[in-house]
This record gives sequence, structure tokens and C-alpha cells, in this order.
Amino acid sequence: MPLYLIGLNHEYITKKALEYIKSSDLIIIDSYTMPNSDKIVSDVLNIAKEKKVIIANRRMLEDESSDVLNIAKEKKVGIIIPGDPLIATTHASIVIDAKIKNIDVEIINGISGICMTKSLSGLQYYKYGKTLTIPGPWRNVKAYSLLFNLYANLCIKAHTLLLFDIDDNKKTLDASIGIKTILELNNELKLYSYLEKLLGILIHAGDKNMFIGNSLRNLLDDANIEEPYSLVIPSNLHSEEEKYLKYVLGIKSEALENHKKYIKEDFCKYMQYLSNYI
Repeated sequence: MPLYLIGLNHEYITKKALEYIKSSDLIIIDSYTMPNSDKIVSDVLNIAKEKKVIIANRRMLEDESSDVLNIAKEKKVGIIIPGDPLIATTHASIVIDAKIKNIDVEIINGISGICMTKSLSGLQYYKYGKTLTIPGPWRNVKAYSLLFNLYANLCIKAHTLLLFDIDDNKKTLDASIGIKTILELNNELKLYSYLEKLLGILIHAGDKNMFIGNSLRNLLDDANIEEPYSLVIPSNLHSEEEKYLKYVLGIKSEALENHKKYIKEDFCKYMQYLSNYI
């Protein structure tokens, strides 16, 4: 029997996703990679009607995925994944394990929040560098690799999309705490002292798109935005990108001018020093 990985966005449910949910014998919902998964659960329950639906935690789809695959040998199993199924490596691992066990797999792509955020930012898509995650304090780690990769992106003049960690209770790391993590670690390592002057754009991609753009320092006091949200730190701005940020996202001229001034730094010169910490 086939295993279906079905991408689902609460606001944008595709015709193909509907078709495969209805054709599944068992439906398993990934409830831990998105903070608003309760909305997706409600959507799926309405679509699935009388079918058996399991709300899966991280352990079930990571540590105990072999149990899911054993069921897929006998039944059509649809795993509902917020956004696009293979954005997260967790789900790529399930596909690999299924193929090793000779289980057919079908990928039903969905609309990814990551793609939506990059698109809504108005910044040129091909100018984005590595996507990074700001770890929550519950991880008990120093985010040296995060800072290294942020500087690496800035070194090659690439924009950076930063995601905020999610705890086991599906609570997203507070945006101001995440930004504070970056700035405090930057100061601890005595790196670019004007990093806090660079522009940060908090973006909520959903039914009502929301944007808050200001210097990273000022965002600490102005980070009230609906979940799910991400942070974009632009690199050098093309004139059209600057116009978009100003006229479409409503970012103030002062914040843009400061960003243009302080983004001129040679970020590459910090890379050798930062490499000692990863």
C-alpha cells in the first residue's frame, strides 16, 4: 500500500490534498512543526469524516516511524504535514525509510510558509542565503552556528530568513527573546557593534499578512505579532527592493537609511574568528 505525505496549509488547501485525504485509510497529523496546527487538525477532521485520525507528536514520526511504515504495508496511510512535506528533514527521513522497505510513496506538495514569507518580504528570492532557526532557551545551547551562518550570509550579500524555535507545547519562541539572543551573543563575541542597527522584518504569513520592520534593536520593543512569524534580515538592497519595503511594507525611511549605512560593513572579516566557535 502507498504512503502519502500530504502538505497542508490552513489557508490554502489544494484540490489534490483533499483527494488524498479522502482516499487514505488512516490519517496521521504532524502536530509539532507548526504552532497553529490545531487549525489544521480541525480542517482534516472535517474532511476525513469517519476515517481514523491520529494526532502525532515528534516521537511518533521520528523515533517510532518504523511503526507507521509497518501500518503502511497494509493500509493507505496519509501523513498530514503543515506547509510542504519535504521542507523538514524529519519527513525526508520517513520517505527514505519507506523506500528501503519497498513501500510506495507519493508526495502531495503544499504551500510552504517559508516560501510565502520570502515572497511577501518583497526581496529578490534568489538573493536569500541559508535559512536559520533561532533556538529557544530550553535547548540549553549557545547559538554560535546561528551567528556564524548569519554572518556568512551577510558576507556574500545574501538575505537571511530566520525561523523561531517551537517547544514541545507548540509554543513559538517569543520574537523579542529570539532577537535578543542574536544581539547578546554578537556583543559577547565582540563582533560588528552596529549589527543592531540593521533592518529586521517580522512577517506573519497567514489569513491576514502582518509586517513589522525596524532596526533589530528597536524590534526588541516592538515585536508584537501573531503566530506563526519569521524574521528577515536583509543584506544589500536593490533599489526596487528598497521601494517595496518602503511603499508596500510601510517601513520608515529612517530605518531603511540606517540599514543602507551599516550594511556596508565587510562581514567576511569576521568569519575566521567565528569559525573557532563552531
